[in-house]
Amino acid sequence: MTIDFSDPLYYFFPLAGGALFVALYFLLRHRSARTQNAVLFALLAINFALHFLKLLFPPYSTAEPEDALQKITAENICAINTMIFPFFFLKKNGVGCDFMFYVGLISGIAACWMPESIEDCTPFDFDCIRYYYCHTVLWVVPLLMVIFRLHRLNYRRIIFVPLIYILELMVIVFNEVALVALGLDEQRYLLSVDHGNGGLAFGPYSELEGTAALDILLTFVPPFFRPSEQNPHYAPALWQLFPVVILGCPLGFLMCLYWEYKHFYSDLRRLFLFISGPFTRYRFGRGRIKFCGAERGAARVRRTKYRAR
Repeated sequence: MTIDFSDPLYYFFPLAGGALFVALYFLLRHRSARTQNAVLFALLAINFALHFLKLLFPPYSTAEPEDALQKITAENICAINTMIFPFFFLKKNGVGCDFMFYVGLISGIAACWMPESIEDCTPFDFDCIRYYYCHTVLWVVPLLMVIFRLHRLNYRRIIFVPLIYILELMVIVFNEVALVALGLDEQRYLLSVDHGNGGLAFGPYSELEGTAALDILLTFVPPFFRPSEQNPHYAPALWQLFPVVILGCPLGFLMCLYWEYKHFYSDLRRLFLFISGPFTRYRFGRGRIKFCGAERGAARVRRTKYRAR
């Protein structure tokens, strides 16, 4: 299925994903946490199984074995998330579930509105339906997980999310190197950034060269991570480190602010009191010193009058 904004069918699956989210919300909002956890984990488990079972269906079942096997490896961000999200969900680790929320929402929604790898599918082929189901689950489950308070976000942990993302890019790099070494990928991964370049791990696609968006992004990339006369390639994975941290952390903060504004406000208030504390103590201390003698004198007068009576 190709991207055609004039085709009504293009909007069918993204809107169906939104309808699935709404339906799950109303079905589960008054259920117990145990039921909510079970349903959301079941969606992730089905997603995990489909990632490997898709080899039994066209176009993978009719493709060359080496081409089909590539599709069940960690070749892109969504493939990795499909494989690790069920374990993050079960573990209920704070940073892991935070990562599910931020990266799951961004990558899942982006993949639904900008589909890839299903160009040769008709809208109702199995692989097209599988593609949209898998990527819809990547954003629906983390969002419901936070809405139902099965996981509580913490804006202080946002800094760890870009670092985990960079680790995923490194996994993509090693996966591509392994595919080439095993002979499962005949085209050299470094010769073309348009091949085996999930998550732009090896650099931006050639079609992005010269665009304003890429120029803005590259302003955050240090020169030693960018191509030079000595090395015509980007530093794999690491070239995105500074852009992801500099741009990703503020974006993550905005994404969690609806749930974290009270926490942020209380931290901001404590920070203000900590900064202003020495000045406040000095100011009121001066006040006590200034009137200390007068207060003691008035007390002596009152005691003298009392004794005279």
